[in-house]
Amino acid sequence: MTAGVPAVQIAVSEGGRIIYSEAFGISDKESATAATPRSVMQIGSVTKQFAAAAILRLAERGALTLDDPIEKFVPEFNPRGETITLRQLLSHRSGVPSSWWPPSGGFPLHAPVTREQVIAGINGQPLAFKPGSKWSYSNAGYMLVGYAIESIAGISFAEFVHREFALPLGLLDTGVCGTFGVPLPEGYGLSKAGELKRMQALHSSGVIGDGSLCSTASDLARWSHLLATGRVLLPASYATMTTRPAPVPAYGLGLDLRNIAGHPAVSHGGSIDGFQTYLIYFAHKEIAVAVITNVFPSPTMDAENIALAVASAAVNTP
Repeated sequence: MTAGVPAVQIAVSEGGRIIYSEAFGISDKESATAATPRSVMQIGSVTKQFAAAAILRLAERGALTLDDPIEKFVPEFNPRGETITLRQLLSHRSGVPSSWWPPSGGFPLHAPVTREQVIAGINGQPLAFKPGSKWSYSNAGYMLVGYAIESIAGISFAEFVHREFALPLGLLDTGVCGTFGVPLPEGYGLSKAGELKRMQALHSSGVIGDGSLCSTASDLARWSHLLATGRVLLPASYATMTTRPAPVPAYGLGLDLRNIAGHPAVSHGGSIDGFQTYLIYFAHKEIAVAVITNVFPSPTMDAENIALAVASAAVNTP
C-alpha cells in the first residue's frame, strides 16, 4: 500500500485447505469499496494453465493428441508450410508471433474482436523462427489454443471453463470475465506522469486462451492443488504438463518450472491492464500461494514480489 497498490489479495493453502486468505486496501477507489477475499479480479496469463489443462483433458478423452497440427482444429490458420503442433503452442516453441495484432496496431482491444480478425492478424505476420527450434513467449499462440478448444468441444472457451472446471471443482469465483455470473472488474495503472488511473478492461474476445479469466486468490490456491493431485487431470497428464520439452527454458505446458525459496515449484504470473497475479505451487509440501493486485502498469511492489515473500515464509517455517 505504501508503494501505491490500491488492493492486494493473498491466499495460502496446505493440502488443498485454505489456511490463510486476506485482502487489503480498496478494490474500487471511486466508490471506496474495500477489497475482500472474494473480490473477483482479472488473472491475465495465469489463464494459460487453464487452457493447457483443457487441451490435456481433451487428449485424455481421445479428442486430440498433443502432436496434432493446429490447423487440424483451426483450419483458418496458415502454418506457412511448417508443422506447428499443440504441444509447441503450449510450450511457446511454435514460432507464432508474440501478439496477434500487427505491430502497427489498429485494433481496439477494449471492444469485441472476431476469430477471423485475430487469425488474420496472426497470418499477416511472419513466424518468428522455425517451429520447435527455439522458445519465445507467445500470447497469440494461446489464442490459437483457445480456438482449438472451442472447435473440438463445440462450445465457447468460457462455457468449457465453467462446465469442466469451475462448477465441478467448486471454483465459485472463477471463469471468463463477464460470463456465467463472473464480473468484469476494472483495475488501475500508473500513467506516464506517475499518477494512478482507472484502466478500462480489455474485452475477453481478444485474450481468450491467453488472458481472459477472472478469479480470486483463494480459488487459484485451491486450483493449484486440485490440478496437481488428480482432480483435474490424470497423473500422467499433469506429469506432461510439468515436463520441460527441449529446447525450452524452465517452462512446461502453461507452467513455469523453477526453484522458489530453495524448493522446486510450478508457478505462473499474469499481467493485464489493471491487474497482476502470481501463483505458486510446491508439490512436495502441497502448499500453494496466490497473490493478486489491482494495478498494472504498477509501482515497484508487484504481485510476484509479494508472492515470493509469502512463499518463503510458508515453506521455510518449521
